[in-house]
Amino acid sequence: MSQTKKITIGGLLVAIGILLPYFISHVWGMKGNMLLPMHIPVLLAGLLCGPAIGGIAGLLTPFLSNLFTGMPPTFPMLPIMLGELLTYGVVSGLLRSKLKLPVLPSLLIAMVFGRIISGITVFLMLDFDLFMSADKANIPFAKSPLAFEISAVTTGIPGIIAQIILIPAIILALRKYTNIEKCPTAKMAKHLIENNKASCVIVKNDKIIHQAIGNGVKPLLELYQNNADLVKDAFVVDKIIGKAAAMLIVLMGAKKVYAFSMSESGEKYLKAHGIKTDCNEKIAFIKNRAGTGICPLENAVMNIDDQKEGYEKLLETIKEMQNKSGEAPLVFGA
Repeated sequence: MSQTKKITIGGLLVAIGILLPYFISHVWGMKGNMLLPMHIPVLLAGLLCGPAIGGIAGLLTPFLSNLFTGMPPTFPMLPIMLGELLTYGVVSGLLRSKLKLPVLPSLLIAMVFGRIISGITVFLMLDFDLFMSADKANIPFAKSPLAFEISAVTTGIPGIIAQIILIPAIILALRKYTNIEKCPTAKMAKHLIENNKASCVIVKNDKIIHQAIGNGVKPLLELYQNNADLVKDAFVVDKIIGKAAAMLIVLMGAKKVYAFSMSESGEKYLKAHGIKTDCNEKIAFIKNRAGTGICPLENAVMNIDDQKEGYEKLLETIKEMQNKSGEAPLVFGA
C-alpha cells in the first residue's frame, strides 16, 4: 500500500474514532467505557497503516475528540487515553508490518501493552499527586493503578469482545473486497507471466519498472549482477521461486513476493527475512527440467543460510553445469 493511501486511510479512521463515540454516547445513549468505540479505529490504523500512522492516530483521535466533543474529559481521562491509544497504534503496527505477525496475535498483544501503559500513566499521575481531592473521593480507580485496570477491563468487556471479533473481520473483508493491502499493478504483472510475455516482473510504487523472460533464476541473477537497486523495496512477481531465487531476492531487498509456484524452502527463507509472500501453488521443492528430481540450484543452496554464500554457491554450480554440458546453457531450475 502506498504511503499516500496509508495517510488517507489513517485520516479516515481518526474521523471515525471521533464520530463513533459521539454517536454511541449522545445519540444511542450507550456508555463509551463499555463499548470502547475509540479503540477500534486506532487499532485498525496500526494494523493497516503501520506503527507511525497508527501512533499518530492514537494521539490525534482522543485529543481531537476532546477538543470537538468534550470526550474524553481533559482530566483525568485524556492523558490516560493518549498513552493507551498511542500504544495500541504503535504496537499493533510494529507487530503486523515489521514482525509480520497475524492480525489476531498483533491485536491481542497490542491490547495488553495498551492496558499496561494506561496503568503506568495512572501510577505516575498518583505518584506526582496530579489527581484532585475530588477525583480521589469520587473516582474509585484514582486510588491505584490496579484498581483502574480492574475497573477498566471489567467495565469494557463488551468492547474488548467486539474488538476481538470485529477487527479481524473488518481486515479480512477489506482484503477480500477492496484493494487495501493489495497492489493492483500486480494483476498486470501476473497477466504478463500467464501469457508468457515475462517470467519475472518487478513492481514498485504501483508501476511495472522491469520485466524479463528467462528460465529459472536467470532474470533475478542478471538483476542482482547488473541493477540490484531496482528491486530494493519492490514487489517481485515470478513464475517459479525456490530457495535459490529467494536468496537473490533477499540480497536485493525486496518487500514482497508473489510466485505462481513456490517451494516450501523458498517461502520459509523469504518469511524468515521479513518478506511477505503469496503464491498460487506451494510445492515441496523445485524439480529439474527433466522432472526426475530436485533442481541442482535448489539443491546446491538447500543447507546454506547466508545469502552471499548462497550466491557464490549458485555461480559455482552454474559453472559446473556449463562445463559438463560443454556449452553455455541458460540458467534453469529454482
